[in-house]
Amino acid sequence: MDLNELLEYLEIDEPCEFEYFENLADLIEADEAIPEETMFQLFSETDPKIVSELINSYFDDMLEAMPDSSTEMYALIENIKRSLVGLLHSTEEESLLRHFVEELCRFKVWYTFESEVICTSLTDASEKVLSLRDALILSRLEKLEEEEYQYDFEECLKYEIDEYIMSFAEIAAAADDDEEEKSDLMDNGYIYDDEMKD
Repeated sequence: MDLNELLEYLEIDEPCEFEYFENLADLIEADEAIPEETMFQLFSETDPKIVSELINSYFDDMLEAMPDSSTEMYALIENIKRSLVGLLHSTEEESLLRHFVEELCRFKVWYTFESEVICTSLTDASEKVLSLRDALILSRLEKLEEEEYQYDFEECLKYEIDEYIMSFAEIAAAADDDEEEKSDLMDNGYIYDDEMKD
């Protein structure tokens, strides 16, 4: 899949139009493999701030859909989110943008194809093994249908984030803390101006 084919799949004309939740969801959840180079061409022309907001929204939505599970699973998803956002905060260098694309591609392949969640029906005890993407779809469907499932995420916890990438998660966490601090100041009646940058 080249860039033009990807843009057509995402139903946008230019990479700069990649700015909606559905764009990111379609990209990550696509059944087709998307080459890293194509993804790099796409994200070379997008707004990192917008993409960062999309990733936060997408992963938060994922956590909301998560059925009852271990705290380790929540922590894993949160760490993946923070590492991706942290890399985006540092994409001035081409090498770091490539790291972001590599990590996003690795996550997409794992999330959509390689991850394994054992879903056990509480009605007849039958089991099926689904990718995390499909398990979360099943979890959402539970709210509309009568059949309920128990979910085993043990295999998913084997997803690894290396220490180098995790350091970017700390960048994202620090950025979040800065935003919260500014928000607290505003809530307490302080006015933000250039003097507060020092």
